[in-house]
Parts: sequence; C-alpha cells; structure tokens
Amino acid sequence: MRNVTPNNFKENNEGALPREHFREAGRATALTSEELLAILLKTGAPGCDVMELSRRLIAAFGGTGHLVKADLATLKAQIESYNKNHPEKRISGIGEAKRMELAAAFELVRREYSMKNDDVRKVDVKKAEDRYRVFLCVLSPGDRQESFSVLPLDAKLHPLTEPIVVFRGTMDATTVHPREVFQEAIRWGAYAIMVAHNHPSGDPMPSAQDVELTRKLVEVSRIMAIPLLDHIILGAVDSAGGKGFISMRENGAVKFC
Repeated sequence: MRNVTPNNFKENNEGALPREHFREAGRATALTSEELLAILLKTGAPGCDVMELSRRLIAAFGGTGHLVKADLATLKAQIESYNKNHPEKRISGIGEAKRMELAAAFELVRREYSMKNDDVRKVDVKKAEDRYRVFLCVLSPGDRQESFSVLPLDAKLHPLTEPIVVFRGTMDATTVHPREVFQEAIRWGAYAIMVAHNHPSGDPMPSAQDVELTRKLVEVSRIMAIPLLDHIILGAVDSAGGKGFISMRENGAVKFC
C-alpha cells in the first residue's frame, strides 16, 4: 500500500469507494461527511450510487448538523418532504430498517455527548456556552418543531434539575404563557431561571415574537422576584458563527434582570 498523506489523500482517491477510502486512510477523520454517511448507508439505489444517495440525504436535512439530530420519525418525514419537492432527485432505497440503523447510530452519538442529570447540576451557567450545553439535554437543533424549556437555578446559579420542556409547537408571546414557565420555577423553589427554545429553520436570530415574549417574561420575573437570566435560542450547529446559538442577554435586544 502506498503512503497516503492528509494533503494528497483526496486527490489520489477521488474514484475510490468510501470503504476503500477508509481502509487506505486508516482513520475516519480523513473522510468527508458524505463518505462517512455512505458507509452507514452501505448501498445506493437503482440509478443512484451510494455517494449520490448520501449527498441527497444530507441535502434533505440542510446539512449533517440537522441530520445527526434526527430521530426515526423525523428521518421518515423529512425524506418524504424532500422527495415531494425534488422528484428528479428522489431519495430511494432507505426503508424502515435502514432508517432504524441510522437513527440508532445518531442516538449513540447523542447519548455520548449529552449531559447526564448529575452533570447538569454541577454546571456553572455563567457562560453562555455552558447554558447552551445544558439546554441541549432536551432541545435538539435538528427538531422540526419548536420546543420551549425552563431551567430552574439555585442561589449559586447551578441547575436544580434538567431543563423542563413546557411547550411544543409554533411559538409566540401568546402561546407560551408565563404561568407554565414560572410554575416550574415555584415547584423547584428556584432562585432564578433561564429559558430556551429552538428554531427549526436553523437560524437562531431572535424574531420580533421572540423579543416580545422575552420582554413579557422579564416583566413577570420582576413581579415574581425570580429573575430571568437569559433566553437561549438554538439554531443549526454551524449557525451564529459556529456557536449554534444566540444568547438574548448578550444579543442586547432585551434588558434582563
């Protein structure tokens, strides 16, 4: 076997199959996302080789960041939606068994990198990046439905529990009621709270509705004497300059407690 360096690997192997790429390189980091997914898919479909099928599947989710967050139901729904809108480049050959294999692989990754309940309670959430990590326990950037969650905090600003999802669906200042938000704060005897929700579009930039809702929650937090410290909006993993989220406290659109 000839010597292959990171610089010349791709140009010497453009025509090779993904498994042969992997075997010759000896490490997964040398492969593209399309090649890695092709190895999981194993085979293509009539008129569509495995690499093209891999590219189409990634395109259906708008990138690997959304794809690896998909569960079994989301995989099926998004493939059907993509096929409806792209009849000339259909995704075929991915039945239930293959979707289950993909969903199982993605779940293993999520479990490895998600924070466990005991870990969550030890987190210092003074940094926006740590707030984001905590909310990843219950919110997925790849979800096709918005979810809103609350994180109760103790006097040292450590989480009292994992974030609690209080709403799923299309979100605005009328559908997310402060009653549900602060009910969890009271139930846990919280000193303060933070909230978060995801944007299925992948763009975490706060909307006018997000700003209105946050201002409303800040007003109620002052009345309840339970400060709202931040509102985190989750987007695609590569959004917001690679951060994957926006902190509304840092964004400055709303004045917090």
